[in-house]
Amino acid sequence: LAALLAARLARERGLRVDVFLDGGLWMLFGGIAGARLLFVLLNWREFLANPGQIGAIWEGGMSFHGGAVGGILAGMIFVRRQGLAVLPLADAAAPAIPIGYALGRVGCLLNGCCYGVSTDSTWGLPGIWCHGGDPSLHYHPAQVYASVISLLLCGALSWAYRRPHRVGQIMALYIAGYSVYRFLIESLRKGVTAEVWVFGLTGAQVGSMVAVVVAGALWLYLARHAPAAPEPTASEPVPGEPQPIG
Repeated sequence: LAALLAARLARERGLRVDVFLDGGLWMLFGGIAGARLLFVLLNWREFLANPGQIGAIWEGGMSFHGGAVGGILAGMIFVRRQGLAVLPLADAAAPAIPIGYALGRVGCLLNGCCYGVSTDSTWGLPGIWCHGGDPSLHYHPAQVYASVISLLLCGALSWAYRRPHRVGQIMALYIAGYSVYRFLIESLRKGVTAEVWVFGLTGAQVGSMVAVVVAGALWLYLARHAPAAPEPTASEPVPGEPQPIG
């Protein structure tokens, strides 16, 4: 679904749509590798004692921050191998990434992981549905919050993509938007499904703070030095897309 949305947005600005369909597999495996690698690094003592479990992704243990970096790097490598500019295509991909994230958090809900702190609200998840939860309590459905916010972020970025901008700025907005959301949602997971690292912040919150600063600096840099995004050319033939004969 993310690849199809990215291809549609790319078509609107006359960019090659086959990049997302062919390169999607690269980004998928790059994302899996990056997600697992960061999780292993964050829990290196456990895997140092049992290195045979490093590749056991079917037992769980993935980090979205690592997955995002791995997927983006894999996509960049694929795009460069095609001899294309990275930033215009990255902008088309940015609104689509939250779609994959939203569906991934549905998986978390079904798996009973990544839930929030206990709550008395009527929409709380029964503890019996939550791995490690107290059956007598209900917990914030942080996974559902994540999916809803991601869909809203998708809509906001799609709107921004259709507005005049400098190439690369939509991806910078995605990084900033995701990081702000993640910093806030982690407050509901502290001490339950998210480990506190330092100063009362979880590892994801620390990473999100760094990402917001980097994304802000990148957006300002692109505003000064990047060229304007291509004008919409949806009615014209798009390179890489089959055209009717005659």
